[in-house]
Amino acid sequence: MTTHERPGGNLLECRIGTGPRQILLLGHMDTVFPTGTVAKHPYTRQGDILRGPGVLDMKSGVLMILEILRHFANDIPSEWSVVALLNCDEEIGSLQSSPRILELARQSEACLCMEPSKPGYCTVARKGLIAFSVTTTGVAAHSGVNYHLGHSAIQALSRIICNLYTLRDDERGISINVGGISGGTGKSNVVAAEARLIAEVRFYEPEMAESLVEAIQRFSADTGDPHVSATVKVLSRRPPMQQTECSRKLYEKARACAEQNGLIMEPRTHGGGSDGSFAASVGIPVIDGMGAEGEFSHTMDEYVKADTILQRLQTCIDLIAALMAE
Repeated sequence: MTTHERPGGNLLECRIGTGPRQILLLGHMDTVFPTGTVAKHPYTRQGDILRGPGVLDMKSGVLMILEILRHFANDIPSEWSVVALLNCDEEIGSLQSSPRILELARQSEACLCMEPSKPGYCTVARKGLIAFSVTTTGVAAHSGVNYHLGHSAIQALSRIICNLYTLRDDERGISINVGGISGGTGKSNVVAAEARLIAEVRFYEPEMAESLVEAIQRFSADTGDPHVSATVKVLSRRPPMQQTECSRKLYEKARACAEQNGLIMEPRTHGGGSDGSFAASVGIPVIDGMGAEGEFSHTMDEYVKADTILQRLQTCIDLIAALMAE
């Protein structure tokens, strides 16, 4: 086991076997919930339903990775190895862990990403995303006495927001969301000198990325007031995960293994982001959503279907064994 120290949270790398042919497992240890959430909403079990913050996304998947490594610890072909990378920054873009993910992916023949999935599915394709902020800087003034001398950063930001939402294209799978707005003094009698938004755009086609960044910059430059400037900062990026021919063949193997274990595993295209996208970007076959089955990630209603965990785990083990037998 190797710990890679990072300022934003360490990476845990675990390796079984010493062979040159490598299979990569990906998972993350962070959740979207603030510190203290578990004390207010602790883990519970009601029958076959497990609840708790992060229980689906993706504490259960991390547990499955541990059991996969445990299974192969004393029974792995000499030419093979299994490496698992667990990071602490997936929910905020994997800025510090993505270089190591890419490095391990280039050394691997296939990747299983243990993110969760809706019951009866796994993930074969995902949207890419670009998270960004826009900060507008204007001129403060008294909104009554010197209104004509003020140049509102908030008014300019409002114009930019309206233009950004024109990027939405449902037919092409482009979505845009402004998730937060801040600025001004909080007082109605002061023209705001600064305002800021945080947003993201998601898309399926890799070639869309640069044109979307250009559009974001173009819309942000149009403040409607020459005395108000705007600064765009890209906060994080993930490439889309597309289903290539080699990934399709990996999925077919996974579906066959699932059927042997009494599971239905239909292919699903997902709008959410995942570290599997980084692995797929180097050209290796990737299958995602191989973790626990459940629903409502990132909410207090998040749950895992406990009765499927062992079946999903055995499916992953059988898939890895099938790859090693080739």
